[in-house]
Amino acid sequence: MMKSLFISLKKTRLMSLSKGIAVLSLATALTLAASASAAPNIDYHIWSLQQPDGSTISSSTLVSGYTSKYFYTASDGGQAFMDPKTGSTTSGSSHPRSEMREQTTSGSNAAWNWNGTNTMTNQAAVTLQGGGSSGATTIGQIFNSTDSIPLAELEYTATPNSKGGNFKVLYEEAKGAGTYTDLSTKAALGSKFTYQMSLSGGVATISINGSQVFSKKPSFSGKTFYFKCGDYDQTATSGSVSTTPYTIVELYSVSVVHK
Repeated sequence: MMKSLFISLKKTRLMSLSKGIAVLSLATALTLAASASAAPNIDYHIWSLQQPDGSTISSSTLVSGYTSKYFYTASDGGQAFMDPKTGSTTSGSSHPRSEMREQTTSGSNAAWNWNGTNTMTNQAAVTLQGGGSSGATTIGQIFNSTDSIPLAELEYTATPNSKGGNFKVLYEEAKGAGTYTDLSTKAALGSKFTYQMSLSGGVATISINGSQVFSKKPSFSGKTFYFKCGDYDQTATSGSVSTTPYTIVELYSVSVVHK
């Protein structure tokens, strides 16, 4: 009888162990599946990357899975753009950047006419912001390639307590004649939001979380443009490139449409 009881207990333990392994395997599978799906939804074929160390990374290199201290996949699956406090700057700018520039599908620099529909829609979050209460970083641009100036820049700005953020738009039709518009929309530091920048039918518009917050019709015509997005910190300065994070912008999805 004791022998039968021992065999019964042994079977029970084996069954419990088997169930535990099954549960563990299921949990592991779900974790792996979630991890696999947590990746940025970005078509790198149509982007190049400008980094604060002065390098420019081609679309083909981005497609192959390029990463650096300034460009990597964050733990929550977002594409992280890190801008240090000091770094190399591009011509005409006094600020380093970790920012993507729109390309054509053939890998050349994009330059499209404003006729038709041209939109960029991104889901983003600013997870670290330098500059204290004066912090401001450009997260998206409609860039005038004819005159080499931004037509519209969307900036995320800090609040005095650094616990939240506001938005403002720099609009510039002529070099040195830019004006700022403060927006009432807010997004806490680290929170996700969606923004859309559009130059369609000759009108520049910006929407945040589905609501249009800015609209302007340029007085000129016949110029060409392209989109930019990422982390272009307006308080970072030119100098020896640092690898210490100053500002981090994450992009979870990037969609560009031209019709």
